[in-house]
Amino acid sequence: MSMFLPGEVTAELPPELAGRLDIRTAEITGSTNLDVRALAEAGAPEGTVIAAGGQTAGRGRLGRSFYSPQDGGLYMSVLLRPALPVADSLAMTVCAASATAEAVEELTGKKAGIKWVNDIYIDGRKAVGILTEASVETDGRINYAVTGIGINVTDMGFPEELREKAGTIGGSAELRPKLAAAVLRRFFAYYDRLPDKGYLSGYRRRSILTGKTIEYERGGTLYTAKAVGIDDEAKLIVITPQGGELHLGSGEVNIIIGNGEQ
Repeated sequence: MSMFLPGEVTAELPPELAGRLDIRTAEITGSTNLDVRALAEAGAPEGTVIAAGGQTAGRGRLGRSFYSPQDGGLYMSVLLRPALPVADSLAMTVCAASATAEAVEELTGKKAGIKWVNDIYIDGRKAVGILTEASVETDGRINYAVTGIGINVTDMGFPEELREKAGTIGGSAELRPKLAAAVLRRFFAYYDRLPDKGYLSGYRRRSILTGKTIEYERGGTLYTAKAVGIDDEAKLIVITPQGGELHLGSGEVNIIIGNGEQ
């Protein structure tokens, strides 16, 4: 099945947003994040978007691969040039998670849960992965950021090792342009008002870790704690067995649920 055209996405967007985005589509590419990073290095403006129907070298957090076969989903990366310190780069991931969860719920009627910090679950399985990568200036501010959103739209035949973990949003391939537009519309509504942190309320409400006992890894050692919420910086709040409260950042820990899922 061929990929949709950029005009099919912009037709679903408000004119003011469509006018500030440069949307490009491809049936398949290596990695949309790498493609957008190359454009960013060449001086492309904020709002450059690449959406593909498949990736041959999709990537997730911590260097993991992200299974993204052709025609199985929507793999989209957005170029951002926020005037922010790198410490605030987590906001882009949280914006994307909230925006994508809302878009999926609207278009499929299914309930989306967010596993801190960057995964979205549908029917108990991971259906969306988000990866934000930033280029940092010498003064610690972001030169540019690329936020990638990988959505498994249809069941494309997961390999054996993923069948018990990976899922889809349960849509059809024809849904992809509407889905891309719905995500972009919500994402930029949050992004344009980052200081308001409007993206946090829905993110907290959909958190699937809150109230659960989790294990986290820090410095090569595993610890157990209870997740109790998300703070205003989108860090995971946990209570240790000793009663201490910690606020965990995505760059310092690797969350592990009881069944080994990461």
